[in-house]
Amino acid sequence: MEKKIERVSRVMRKGFTLVELLVVVAILGVLGTIAIQNVIGNIQKANETAAKASCDSLKDAVSTYYMKNKKMPTSLAQLIEGTDDNPPIVDGGEGVLIDPWDNEYKFEVRGKRFTISSAGPDGEFGTDDDISSDKVKKPKQ
Repeated sequence: MEKKIERVSRVMRKGFTLVELLVVVAILGVLGTIAIQNVIGNIQKANETAAKASCDSLKDAVSTYYMKNKKMPTSLAQLIEGTDDNPPIVDGGEGVLIDPWDNEYKFEVRGKRFTISSAGPDGEFGTDDDISSDKVKKPKQ
């Protein structure tokens, strides 16, 4: 009988208690939450950086269009349209005119200046999260 009790107590000592398992699960939950928050923050930063880079690239493309055609484009769509004589200024189709949040970039001309902007994560222009190219003057002829 003594051997049987010894065997049972040895088997019970090999496993984890419910409390130990709950502590491990709680620790994993906390670590997972921290990791997810860091990943989400980095994705947001990456989208903002990509939108800024696209605004700057489109700004350069508008300047190139102006130098080639001696006039400003009326829309960004003209940058991806080619003619028989001239290839498109920007390759990649209409996808290059869409920001990381699936909204179209906005092109505005004011006098001798123009801006290209993204509405940002909220999709609304005129809010604090808008991303835009630096306001630049039209290139000199």
